[in-house]
Amino acid sequence: MKRLAVLVALLLMSQFLGVYYPAAETESSTSTPIKHVVMIMMENHSFDNIFGLYPTMNKTNPGPILSSLQAPADVLNVSSNVILSQLPNGTYSTADPNEESYISDWDNGKMDGFLYNSGAQAMTYFGPSQMGIEWDWAEDYAIGDNYFSSCLCETDPNRLYSLAGFDGGLTGDYGPPPYIPVNQTIFGELSQHGVSWAYYIQNPQVNDFPLNYFTGISTYSSQIQGFADFKTALQQGTLPSVSWVQPVGGGADDIDEHPPANVTIGEDWLLGIVDSIMSSSYWNSTAIFITYDEGGGYYDQVPPPTLDGVLLGFRVPFFVISPYAKENYVSNTVMNHASQLAFIDYNWKLPALNQFVADSDLPLDMFNFQNYPTGSATRPPVLLSNESTFPVNPQLPLNQLPYSRLGSSAETLANITTSVAVQNNTSITPFYETLPFIVIAVGVVAVVAVVLNARLRSRRSS
Repeated sequence: MKRLAVLVALLLMSQFLGVYYPAAETESSTSTPIKHVVMIMMENHSFDNIFGLYPTMNKTNPGPILSSLQAPADVLNVSSNVILSQLPNGTYSTADPNEESYISDWDNGKMDGFLYNSGAQAMTYFGPSQMGIEWDWAEDYAIGDNYFSSCLCETDPNRLYSLAGFDGGLTGDYGPPPYIPVNQTIFGELSQHGVSWAYYIQNPQVNDFPLNYFTGISTYSSQIQGFADFKTALQQGTLPSVSWVQPVGGGADDIDEHPPANVTIGEDWLLGIVDSIMSSSYWNSTAIFITYDEGGGYYDQVPPPTLDGVLLGFRVPFFVISPYAKENYVSNTVMNHASQLAFIDYNWKLPALNQFVADSDLPLDMFNFQNYPTGSATRPPVLLSNESTFPVNPQLPLNQLPYSRLGSSAETLANITTSVAVQNNTSITPFYETLPFIVIAVGVVAVVAVVLNARLRSRRSS
């Protein structure tokens, strides 16, 4: 009876929290040959700010490689009344644009408020002299030019979307609270289904931002590790199925590319992470997803769409590096941060984490799981160095690739399954962290301080 009572209590609790977990698949059972996913999220750059001119850096004499590369929607398509400027060679940073004027920048889809609201620095973009590594990866692997941040808002809520498909009701960088129960996150879902995972930051002993937004995250403290642990896992063959390697939190400084940092510092860090994966035994079974949390106030030309009633944020860079990633491919699929969660659920045959994840388009068109003319579905890694320049020679002849280098997909988990883990997302704000309570508490403390001070003065005068 006692065991039955416990089971009933757990069932009722899961229903209260809006969580449903059906029977788990085995960890080795995946929908694709990919057995490991590594996710990296940089900071505060729009698509146009980094890939705005890719790949046409020389319009008058591009040369045979550049003229044959697939181009995304770039700043050359921008209306002539929008004045943008390329940062000159030797310039690796700008002042930080205003990050709190997204709605005004957006201007009901006109995308014309950046200069006035976010500043002149918002109207700049980098070229290959600053972002050559990212441009080389775009050439050799796959990028998306319709990938948006998940909300028209700042860092914190977008990072919550990337881990929970939900922002907890947060609208800016001022929490927590609110808090999100950890069993409503991808961490809870993976753990429930026996899929191994780890979250790597520079030093978990310093802080674990943004995991501090999740109640119950301490249950998984052993899976929150440092960068050195990630390298050790690659070397010792203990890499989990799903990994986050994040340049924010843990005391990290400047490696996230957040302006006004020198972007080459973050680029070198990113290169080290990617090359370490490419050089490991995990390369042939891995997909690396790299994106940016939000546009940071930098100009982008494409008005964001809505998804499930949520206005998405501005476009941000997104590229997939994998032996299965299509070479020099540009995806027009409309995606957001929850698309990465959708891929995890799809690949490990899990229910969609929540409805927002279920309705987010999957990045499946960015992969090729069929054999190339060489007879293999995988490609050797393209190891770059921090001295690499753009462009590099294509790994496979572009005119022999067995697919178009431009495409899109509308495949979602909602098209595949009706199973959703979190039926109703909830967030928690303890009463002692609510604004009214804090105001009252501060007022009480102030009154007590005044009274005590008055009594002290009275005693001294007597």
